Amino acid sequence: MTTKNIVFVGAYEGNENRFQEVRSKLGDEWEAESVANAAEALKVLDELTPKVIVSMMKLPDMDGSELLKQASEKYPRMIRFLVSDETDRATAMKSVGYVHRLVPSSLDPCELRKMIENSVDLRDLMANEELCDRIAAVGSLPSPPETYNKLVSELKNENTSVRKIAELVGQDVAITAKLFQMINSAYFGLSGRVESVSHAINLLGLDTVQSIVLSAGVFNQFEDPGLKEYSIESIYNRSMAVGAKARLLAHAFGLSRGFTEDALMSGMLHDVGKLLMLTEFEVELKESIQLAKSDSLPLYKAQHEVLGVSDAAMGAYLLSLWGLPDTILEAVALHYEPSQSPGPILNALTAVHLAYAMDYDDVNKVKDKETSAVDMDYLTSLEIVDQLPSLQNFCTGAVV
Repeated sequence: MTTKNIVFVGAYEGNENRFQEVRSKLGDEWEAESVANAAEALKVLDELTPKVIVSMMKLPDMDGSELLKQASEKYPRMIRFLVSDETDRATAMKSVGYVHRLVPSSLDPCELRKMIENSVDLRDLMANEELCDRIAAVGSLPSPPETYNKLVSELKNENTSVRKIAELVGQDVAITAKLFQMINSAYFGLSGRVESVSHAINLLGLDTVQSIVLSAGVFNQFEDPGLKEYSIESIYNRSMAVGAKARLLAHAFGLSRGFTEDALMSGMLHDVGKLLMLTEFEVELKESIQLAKSDSLPLYKAQHEVLGVSDAAMGAYLLSLWGLPDTILEAVALHYEPSQSPGPILNALTAVHLAYAMDYDDVNKVKDKETSAVDMDYLTSLEIVDQLPSLQNFCTGAVV
């Protein structure tokens, strides 16, 4: 059994034994160290180079976000968790690019343990040799949209304003057009028509607008090769539907605002791997489509037969290169088969899988459990099978 090292930094206010509870729930393959501050943590990192570091935001000598930034620069492969009382946008923006998971301090220790295991498993998936070889064969991978990068940078500015954000987004005509198309659709159910970016931000919040900007910018980078079964426009429309449904489901589950916005972004990006296949592996995608039809296979299983990887894994790998957090990578990578997750918890993956599966069943007029895209084993592990009919009715009534 390979030993895995993990370092916990700091302590929960009012409950100094909280990290000890998490440690006690980890398996025998884990060796854990606990330190009180960032200075001690940096020494331990040099000595152990642990697989995972979990830090409180509030430390005696520096912010946990700054500690994890330094850790990311020195040990880029280390998995980095930040635990914070602040679940607001400011904390999230401080940590973009160097924190894999932002965790609310209210999270149950058992849930945090599952998150740690899921992130380790996700790294193993990303290290799949077949996947790495396929990605390496792509001459030039897409970059994050320029407007999105500018938006993230502006959101880190403590003196930013809605007006500045609106001006920045409005400079990109193509993305602005898709932003309005999405916001004024039935997916968001707004009573009046939104005709300015600032109005959209005030109504839906910066996080939602940021998610739509990223998704719209991604789709604008790809040229449609004209494959009959899969046009970029059709993939975009389905992605918007899945994102909107995932957001609704996250609300229905009572997930936090952060997880709800992760569900929206993950849903809108869940098919980004299909775009990569469409433009870089068109021949193999055509073979996969034919195999899926002839052998009555789900497309992602046919992709495994032909390419050795699915579009879900390929999409998650691309997004990992862009520095998106693990909650989004996990939801994209496992949206077909969430039961592959070693520690099932109710999160963005749950919402995105159900949104995708409901949309798939609806489009393909699936009526029976045997051919449904819903992963019943996963729902059983979460003890929410009985909720499925009401969740389906909820989404059908809210999104038309």
